[in-house]
Amino acid sequence: MMTNARRIAAIEAQPGYRLKVTWQDGGVAVVDMTGVVHRQAYFAALKDEAAFRQVTVIDYGTGIEWANGIDYSADSIEVMASEQTAMTADEFRAWKREMELSTNEMADIFGFSASTVKAYLAGESPIPVAVQIACHAMRENRAILDARFRPRVAGRPRKKPVAA
Repeated sequence: MMTNARRIAAIEAQPGYRLKVTWQDGGVAVVDMTGVVHRQAYFAALKDEAAFRQVTVIDYGTGIEWANGIDYSADSIEVMASEQTAMTADEFRAWKREMELSTNEMADIFGFSASTVKAYLAGESPIPVAVQIACHAMRENRAILDARFRPRVAGRPRKKPVAA
């Protein structure tokens, strides 16, 4: 079975638990591994930055391994790189289309005003990390979106009758 998994061509440790990853397709990413090193017991030995720097590519680029035997897959590195890359306005607009949402529905889901969502869509304001995480989660699990979705009817809201 063929997969489209990216493979690593080269890896270089950088200060602050960061890895410069060069993919075999020519792409380059800098991945901050601080959360992995400090939150997962398996990686605790890598808190020693000298140990962290001793990293190499293994298994034809399908992963990396440190001198102490700790390893990490290329797939997981790719996920980390993707999650650490800021979402652009173009990507936010594409997400909106993919989820088939109006600007007002997005505002309701995120708890923002429509003007705030419009600013993100236009690239006038950076998209907050929490919104990026929510977008990724809703893409992966549509039940999250469905739990927050309330349809909006086009046009102005109707006036409610005044009680007598």
